[in-house]
Amino acid sequence: MAEPPLDRVLMDLWRGGDEAAARKLFDTYVERLVALARRRISQRLAARVDPEDVVQSVFRTFFHRVKEGQFSINDEDDLCKLLMRITVHKTLRQVAFHKAAKRNLGLEVDQGPDPQERLQELLGREPTTEDAVAFLDQLEHFLNRLRPQDRQILEMRLQGYSNEEIADKLGIYDRKIRRVIERIRGLAEQEGFKK
Repeated sequence: MAEPPLDRVLMDLWRGGDEAAARKLFDTYVERLVALARRRISQRLAARVDPEDVVQSVFRTFFHRVKEGQFSINDEDDLCKLLMRITVHKTLRQVAFHKAAKRNLGLEVDQGPDPQERLQELLGREPTTEDAVAFLDQLEHFLNRLRPQDRQILEMRLQGYSNEEIADKLGIYDRKIRRVIERIRGLAEQEGFKK
């Protein structure tokens, strides 16, 4: 009887809780999958879509579904094909998301010949007392509309914590933090806060 493919053996070990098997699978395919995702992302979208984030999502999905027994590996290259298919699918979904209506890169406005100079000019101007009071009132109203955890995430971001640090401190996933930040941005736009 023929030996089962190594990938299938590693998947069976992972189902049994062997973290080293999961690491071996990850290490075997991660570079190829990142390169595949990178090829599918245009240069303009590269600032928004990180191929490594896509591949992290691929492995989260894969490992979760392996635990549930949803995949069957029979031939030596079945796992590679499966991971590549998931990677292409997730990458194309991210590209479609970022090309959708209001997120479309084609709709972004050029900041002029010297955006740094314009930014320095805006930052160099001091707000009036009335402007500061109005802003603080608007900010307080805005913060009171947030859910407690959303507010905590925003406050930590404003204090300079990275998404990774927030995730560790609050025991949540980086993806949730990104969703919360996007929701806060949408709410801020509704409230009239400027970017």
